Amino acid sequence: MGEDSDREFVVRAARIAVVGGLALVVLLALLWVLKGALTPLAVAFVVAYLLDPIIDRFEAGRVPRSLAIFLLLGLTGAVVAGGVLIVVPRLQKEVVALGERMPGYLDHLSTVVIPDLERRIGIDLPHTLDEVVAGLRAGEVSLPLDSTGTLLAGALASVTGTLSALVGLFVIPILAYYLLVEFDALIARLGRWVPPRHRDYVFEKARTVDRLISSFLRGQLLVAATLGVLYAIGFGVIGIDLAIGVGLLAGALALVPYLGNVVAVALASALCILEFGIDWHLLAVLGWYAVCQNLEGFVLTPRIVGGSVGLHPALVIVALLIGGDLFGFLGLLIAVPAAAVAKVFVEELLELYRGSRLFAEEGAADARDE
Repeated sequence: MGEDSDREFVVRAARIAVVGGLALVVLLALLWVLKGALTPLAVAFVVAYLLDPIIDRFEAGRVPRSLAIFLLLGLTGAVVAGGVLIVVPRLQKEVVALGERMPGYLDHLSTVVIPDLERRIGIDLPHTLDEVVAGLRAGEVSLPLDSTGTLLAGALASVTGTLSALVGLFVIPILAYYLLVEFDALIARLGRWVPPRHRDYVFEKARTVDRLISSFLRGQLLVAATLGVLYAIGFGVIGIDLAIGVGLLAGALALVPYLGNVVAVALASALCILEFGIDWHLLAVLGWYAVCQNLEGFVLTPRIVGGSVGLHPALVIVALLIGGDLFGFLGLLIAVPAAAVAKVFVEELLELYRGSRLFAEEGAADARDE
């Protein structure tokens, strides 16, 4: 009887694995073939997913759904456009000013900063570009040519896809509007395709996945925006060039755990050394980085994202790396939802295994051996 039960468990697990594997292969193949066309749709769906709870609150207040969607999308577009009109000219001025000051910074670097570093660490460093070129020719310094070629190829591909990206930008608000109009009905129609005997199970897992994704996306977006503003303000007060640009970049990259903070402190430190050398400004940059890190870890993330959203940062990073490598920007959009789905069902399979006779008999055998 026990052997029959174990065999039935193994056969069932193998059948589920085969069917699930084939479905996953077909899905990945479709995503690979259609990734260019699906990217605007995926962006629009993310926008609709993030805004749908707000629209539902408007509906609860007896505001027509179409009017609420139109007003919310218009307000969002106005805020984004206003931010662009305010930030972009300031950022442009910072870039131009940095370009004008760069020759002086490089001269300060070669005549003051590098000799100071040589005295501190006791190693000879190249002072000028000619010395760097001479080191390259002599083989003392190597360039990552393969990585450089890959980077150039990627840049060329991005340039060739600019037209389709612009078309996608115009299409996204339209798709987001129609998705928001039909969002609840669309979810209901998808639910009707689930066999009735499995609906309770599927709906329960869907709610679990929804909690994971919504907690991560909405919370992480707010945390990233807050960190970007904090870095921009702090580095601007310290006097770092391109403070707004560093803050914006750090905020955007903060969607990936740890990456935004690392980029912020690295860029700000490099700009600080170019402008001021190694003095109290660098200590101020490192100090502000420590303040932002503590605010994120002890205030922002616990209060905004929650104590535990169920998605470990390492899982998020691995998912984003795999998704971005396989499907580009589309992969980055679907990586976190895919990781949430995988986590829920892997935990379900592990629970099934732990509840099986096979696991119970292994545990009993281990106890007897002890």
